[in-house]
Amino acid sequence: MVGYDPEFLGTDFPLPMPSFSPTLVGNVLRKPELRDDIYVDYINFTVIMNRVRRSPLVTALNIDQNLLKKVQRKRGWDIDTRVGRKYQLDNDYYANNDWDRGHLARRASAAWGNSKQEARRASDATFFFTNAALQHENFNQDEWLALENWVRNLTLDQNGLITEFTGPIYGDFGRTVTPSGRQP
Repeated sequence: MVGYDPEFLGTDFPLPMPSFSPTLVGNVLRKPELRDDIYVDYINFTVIMNRVRRSPLVTALNIDQNLLKKVQRKRGWDIDTRVGRKYQLDNDYYANNDWDRGHLARRASAAWGNSKQEARRASDATFFFTNAALQHENFNQDEWLALENWVRNLTLDQNGLITEFTGPIYGDFGRTVTPSGRQP
């Protein structure tokens, strides 16, 4: 499976996956099932997981605006067995509360390829819990959506190629989110 391509924008402008501070490097999920033990590759994007938070540290997405396709949205989210249930927040964390499953690699931006079938597979690949972070519903459906739309509609470059990095920002506070969405 081809994930994020660091040379997507050209060999003159490589964008490697980020490295992490000593504070975060110990939180990176490492499993032999993953590329280089840390990279969770999907079609057009790659995720590095935070084993402590059970959500992504970062996602890296290649977007080819020339090959974007409108495809039907997949129903439901899945556990990625390469990562394991233990290291992902499943639907229990998002049900019946104010938290949305916030796509980090946006479905509509990942939905590109040489054919509609390729674009559909790329779109479907965004529906793994490894590509979701807890986002308050107001933020997810307003500010985050506006930012996603702005990126998707960028026309600053003539070739229509965009690279996008996203990831949650956690503060230094000791709150825990339980499956019911309550914060003790």
